[in-house]
Amino acid sequence: MFFFPADMRISDADREAAVEFIKRHYAVGRLSDAEMSARVDAAYAARYESQLEDLIRDLPDLPPERALARRPAGGALGPVAAAGGLAAAGVAAAALLPPELWATLLGLGLPLLFMALFTVAPLAIPVLAVLWFVREATRPPQRGGRLPGGW
Repeated sequence: MFFFPADMRISDADREAAVEFIKRHYAVGRLSDAEMSARVDAAYAARYESQLEDLIRDLPDLPPERALARRPAGGALGPVAAAGGLAAAGVAAAALLPPELWATLLGLGLPLLFMALFTVAPLAIPVLAVLWFVREATRPPQRGGRLPGGW
């Protein structure tokens, strides 16, 4: 737009975002010690967007920070342990019910459950689809650009 200058001044937050971006590339081995140091110094000395863009132009986009983070040891067993605990609780509860009650539940409860599922699903699926479309349509647009930090 002709109202804005060709090169916008940047804030301290913009500089910090660029430095974090450079440090992440250094951590994955794309930059040497000297290169990282020079780029960080230049980022802190930068005053305009174009100066920061020049520092990171040759670096590819990285996946989000969460994707790079390592899972803690044993963290994958949490859901498995929870499912095992629920299964054990279900078996214990099933052992407490007399067989006559199980026969009644299977004879009457299972058909009622299927009737409810086949009655509710044709109504619920379109409603959920419309809600999803509305949410996606009202979501603010993502800013395009290569610079980290949304500038």
